[in-house]
Amino acid sequence: MFFNNYHSDYFVEICDEIEDANYMQDTVKLKAINSEAGKYDNEQGNRMIFLATQNLLYGLTEREEVEVTDLMFNIEVWSYFELSILSFVVEHLNTRLTLSLMKDFWKENLHYLKFKKYREKIVQIVCRAAVKYISENKYSIAQKLLEDVNIALIPYKKDLFCRNMSRFTLGLLLHQSGKTAEGKAKMESSIRLFDELGLPEMKAYYQKLFDESVKN
Repeated sequence: MFFNNYHSDYFVEICDEIEDANYMQDTVKLKAINSEAGKYDNEQGNRMIFLATQNLLYGLTEREEVEVTDLMFNIEVWSYFELSILSFVVEHLNTRLTLSLMKDFWKENLHYLKFKKYREKIVQIVCRAAVKYISENKYSIAQKLLEDVNIALIPYKKDLFCRNMSRFTLGLLLHQSGKTAEGKAKMESSIRLFDELGLPEMKAYYQKLFDESVKN
């Protein structure tokens, strides 16, 4: 269930700062947020921010992975804040929980896709989850996630940003699953579009992912 319930604007703003720093690979900013949240992590919002930045900077310990899974599993009402945290840690959720969350997204909450900010975050979560499964050679799971998100995006044909995240991820899937040339071309095309859209931080982020995947 999703609801734009009251969450301190501070937490939402911090999540946006984390997102920007992550795309720009600004570890100094991430470390500063991580350190500040760690001072007050007895409060759940700060604890979630700490774990999110901890993951982006250093990865999570086994105990922290369990904690993250428990936190995500026990969320009953999702706001933009919780969705943002999920986008930073989704690769640590087990397959059953990930697929269950995605199923709920498409079954119960399609109306939230009408809001651009929510739509971008939900598509981002799906794509990051798909990248995880691609890296684990679980291609059928990644393909299903991408098929579902593309169906959900049919009413939003003008949303080039969301469609381009999905297209790059599909290219990665094709490349890693054996359709090397087709996948590479699709990823390169997506990177060019981010550049044409005037999003240099997105171009750099996906260029790094492209370089890592092609090299491997």
